[in-house]
Amino acid sequence: DMERRACSKRPWWIVSENFYLPLVFYMEEDQEECIFGHLCIEVHSHTFIQLQRWFTATGQTRVIVVGLPEARWLFDTIWSLGSWNSDQQAQGLEMLQLVWSQPLTKEDLATTPSMQLFARD
Repeated sequence: DMERRACSKRPWWIVSENFYLPLVFYMEEDQEECIFGHLCIEVHSHTFIQLQRWFTATGQTRVIVVGLPEARWLFDTIWSLGSWNSDQQAQGLEMLQLVWSQPLTKEDLATTPSMQLFARD
């Protein structure tokens, strides 16, 4: 039990399981600037984020996110911001402002809609 607790206190980036199945998606260039213009997002979200600008007709950027499984909240945030539904946009903006303002806690991650979906699996 003591060994188990010691393992859980290791920084997330030295646990190899956190690098399996990175989250990969594409987003519009203007959305990229809005979301990733704040450099604190990686530190506050406990993730490594790589942006790769691809030459596409639509100006999309490939985004690769690795980190704790809880880091998948980022995809939900981006999806919400790009939604036509104003309530979803507001929710995405709220999530984004939270990560810009402070490091996310386990409680923050547990209350995001995407994590509630993953919890059902």
